[in-house]
Amino acid sequence: MITIPFKDWTLKVDREATIAAYAAVTNGSANGCECADCKNYSACRDNIFPISVKSLLAQLGIDCNKESEVWKMNRDDNGLHLYNGIFHYKGSFEGKDCAIPMKGGNGFTFSMTPIDNLISIGFWMSNSLSYFENKEDVVQVEFEVKLPWVIDKALEYETS
Repeated sequence: MITIPFKDWTLKVDREATIAAYAAVTNGSANGCECADCKNYSACRDNIFPISVKSLLAQLGIDCNKESEVWKMNRDDNGLHLYNGIFHYKGSFEGKDCAIPMKGGNGFTFSMTPIDNLISIGFWMSNSLSYFENKEDVVQVEFEVKLPWVIDKALEYETS
């Protein structure tokens, strides 16, 4: 295990196990989907993450082109589209857990930490949709990002 400080967190990662899990995957979820929202996300892929987040993901052994899942949540008044996505790494973390259980035990809401005005991030212990065969000690990296619509404008209105 290696230890990585990031913002108010201390992340502990089995980097080799994480690299191996991502190496076994051909593409991220958006590349395997034909919906307009995923096509737009894929078209923005090179500009999604700031250097600080790309660096963190690389340190964790996560391939930032291979998200486990991504989905568009809405379009804001400025015309940007809010996407949520997830990655995973093998390990643990200390610091704020972004998952907040809802009353009655029916699901979670999330409290994300802003990185800049377009992206927020959070961590919690979850293996939902992870690439790991062994589902123990898996941290889910949640992210929210605001993206412009860069593909055919006619498709934007079908999904907004």
